[in-house]
Amino acid sequence: MLHFTMDGFGGHRSRFDDIRLVHELLEELPLRLGLQPAMPPMLLPYYNGVEPDDCGISAFLFLAGGHLTLHTFSFRECFFADLVAPEWFDAGELRQTLQTALPVRQMDVYAAERTKFFPEVEVHPNADFGPHLLLNIEGYTGPADMDGLFALFDNLPQRIDMTPIMRPYVLRSKRPDGGSVLSAMTMIAESHIALHIDEQTKQAWFDIFSCKFFDLDAVVGELMAALPGKSHTRQLIARGRGYQVRRTEREPEHARTKAWLGTRTSM
Repeated sequence: MLHFTMDGFGGHRSRFDDIRLVHELLEELPLRLGLQPAMPPMLLPYYNGVEPDDCGISAFLFLAGGHLTLHTFSFRECFFADLVAPEWFDAGELRQTLQTALPVRQMDVYAAERTKFFPEVEVHPNADFGPHLLLNIEGYTGPADMDGLFALFDNLPQRIDMTPIMRPYVLRSKRPDGGSVLSAMTMIAESHIALHIDEQTKQAWFDIFSCKFFDLDAVVGELMAALPGKSHTRQLIARGRGYQVRRTEREPEHARTKAWLGTRTSM
């Protein structure tokens, strides 16, 4: 299982609010990368966030055995992309396609095998955008049918103090090698929650990305109870590292909108 993340800062607000652009991007990316989409893109324009600054678009689609998510924040002028796939893909091509469609001044890009995790990057709540929690579960024994996963994901956001903005999607797909994967996804105001279960090996991959910092031990405790297995390996990574320094400030923008006033002359 491969996992790619890209965080972009300082982009164009009009692009981050362009529903058609985001839809076309999610349609194009799997085909460009040689990956098999398992559904059409699902887009959720989002203008009533828990935080007023969190307006934008949350979008996702399931791949055969994985997923692609894209969260744009037009007011904050940033985006966060994730691609999880059971097979190799060209991370350079993915980066270039995202950069072309959503050009930004600064970006952070990581790619790693989910069994090895990402390079260790300490999370700083006072500086970063938010945490991304990854769980690898060996010998998964939790809900493993479509009804059970739907019920689990329908209640999981509230159990970990997150805010759902849609009902869950649950889907069974075939990997390129013929193995079957049962996947679940729900979008939350804070970003997304996803799970993929290999039905043959009983290995599962779970991740939750949140723009809200949370009590790690409390959330992991709830997740281990909800997603039992023989062993759990976890990693917490920072998304939007140094966001508080790199974010777009509002005061300079206000000054730009009033720049014309300095050209006036008295009559």
